[in-house]
Amino acid sequence: MKKITLVFLLITTYSFSQVDSLILQLKTVKSDTNKVKLLNEIGRKSFNTEIQLAFKYLPKAIELSKELDYQNGLIDSYKNLGTAYFYLREYDSTNVYWLKSLHSIPASDFRKKGDIYSNLGVLYQRLGIVDSSLSSYKKSVLFRKRLEDSSFVARSYNNIAALYRQKGNYHEALDYYFKALPIYRAYGLEKETSDALNGIGLLYKDLEDYTNALSYLQEAYDIRKVIKNPRLIASSINNIATIYYETEDYEQAETNYLKYLDFAEKLNDKRALAGTYSNLGNIYARKSQLKEAIAYYSNSNELFQSIGDTDNTALTLLNLGGLQYKQKNYKEANYYYKEALVNAENSKSMPYRVDAYKGLTDSYHKLKDYTKSYTNFQFYTITRDSLFNKDLSEKVAFYQERYEAEKKAKEIQILKTETIKKDKDVALFKLYRNWAVLFSLLTIITLVLLYNRYKIRQKSFQLKEALLTKEKIASELEAELQKKELELKAVELSSLTMSSLQKNKLLEDLDDKIKEFNDSESSKSNFIKELNDIVKQGLNFDDNWSTFQKHFNNVHPNFFKTLNTEFPNLTNNDLKACAYMRMNLSTKEVSILTNVTPKSVKMSRYRLKKKLNLGKDDDLKNFLFEI
Repeated sequence: MKKITLVFLLITTYSFSQVDSLILQLKTVKSDTNKVKLLNEIGRKSFNTEIQLAFKYLPKAIELSKELDYQNGLIDSYKNLGTAYFYLREYDSTNVYWLKSLHSIPASDFRKKGDIYSNLGVLYQRLGIVDSSLSSYKKSVLFRKRLEDSSFVARSYNNIAALYRQKGNYHEALDYYFKALPIYRAYGLEKETSDALNGIGLLYKDLEDYTNALSYLQEAYDIRKVIKNPRLIASSINNIATIYYETEDYEQAETNYLKYLDFAEKLNDKRALAGTYSNLGNIYARKSQLKEAIAYYSNSNELFQSIGDTDNTALTLLNLGGLQYKQKNYKEANYYYKEALVNAENSKSMPYRVDAYKGLTDSYHKLKDYTKSYTNFQFYTITRDSLFNKDLSEKVAFYQERYEAEKKAKEIQILKTETIKKDKDVALFKLYRNWAVLFSLLTIITLVLLYNRYKIRQKSFQLKEALLTKEKIASELEAELQKKELELKAVELSSLTMSSLQKNKLLEDLDDKIKEFNDSESSKSNFIKELNDIVKQGLNFDDNWSTFQKHFNNVHPNFFKTLNTEFPNLTNNDLKACAYMRMNLSTKEVSILTNVTPKSVKMSRYRLKKKLNLGKDDDLKNFLFEI
């Protein structure tokens, strides 16, 4: 089992000595607004050094701001405390304090309003709440457009671009990046210009256009060297190293990571050090220099544990377990997988829990503890299915919510239509009443008789029309509901089929391992025979690919037929990849279903694009959705 993921980190520009110096100044400062500012400065500068200091001094800044009725100090203190929680990934607390800061800002302070909405956009983006994130960013644009300095608008454009990049909407992301870039350049904002160039470079990296990616990242790096900002220089070095890593130029990747490591050591940034050690471990693991890789991973593990980062600790332990397993040190591998599971549970990372259970299943099997191996295999299967079903449930909830919204909108439209009809009836009645008064008595009697007759016929016609309209609306609503139910059933059937495919793959792997054990042992226990029977029984399922095609064709008829006709050189794996993209599955979901790394999924899509004769600027997903 091999779990390798790059760790991206930023470097702070502040050291322990600067924070200590500020703390000493507190003894000579009076309890006024200057002390509030000093407390906030200590809190900010401790984020990447000793973050617990932030939780010691920022609450004091809040209390003193309240005592002094110092509104600006209270706004900044709430914001900084929320940022401290953001660094610890305690996002609920982050949201609470940033909202307190927002509510404390006067309505006329457009700049601070725009800033805090921008921060909330970052928070919701990190939480995956895309709609709220985009809404917050757009609110920040509205407030910042009221400022004379349009560079603040460009900052919001830059954030929106980053959000679209995260969503995979690369066209929209590029539009917003290139909206921000000329504004930054017009104002001579070199730091912000480098940020936009850096974002464009990372976007091209996501598109696997590594030539353009390296070009934009190098341009950002050149600007950052001129402005001499160590944090930004280090970030660019890290990003450039990542490009070389992705293109398997490990020598250049290692050179740049070592440069990054030098920055982290000088600035005593434990998080940056840990991330760099992990990335260097990845390089040596890829080069099959396992001893060096283990040494780097061990250093990374110690640092991540020291700063309480359970998520990255779990990842590093998984990497260590995979390397020990590869060297057939099954006892050591088992130990690391156990520790990884504990940290994955603490960080509530379900994907890492899945990997840890898989590692424990394999290592216990190698240690011949088949009971524990089978137990962990069961946990692995349950957790993996839960992860998949969680994503599926979120999609079902989304479709249900959208259906309810559409249904509500139609009901409102019906009410509006009925109100308009009633108003017309009232107006028509008044018109006839006024005319009746003007006529003579005989004329009035005649008109009344005619009017009553007309009214009866008109009312009868309106009743029939209203009845037909309601029946039509009811029929449309029922058809829409049936359509939604069919979509949900189709999603469920497809997910069950794919889950069965993954189960067969796991059973095949387990069968191979049992054969390996049987070949090396002279006698066979009853337990092994029974387990072997279970595996054989599990492998006797029907052809799941045919079943998947059947259900998929029910939802998307002629999809495979069209592809096979226009592109006869496509393999079954190519057709599966096309189907998964047509089902709008993410790279992570496809990697879970096919038991390969996200990078492999990206590379397969790149090759598929060539087979479909698509150009560099053509969008593969849009092409498949048009079939």
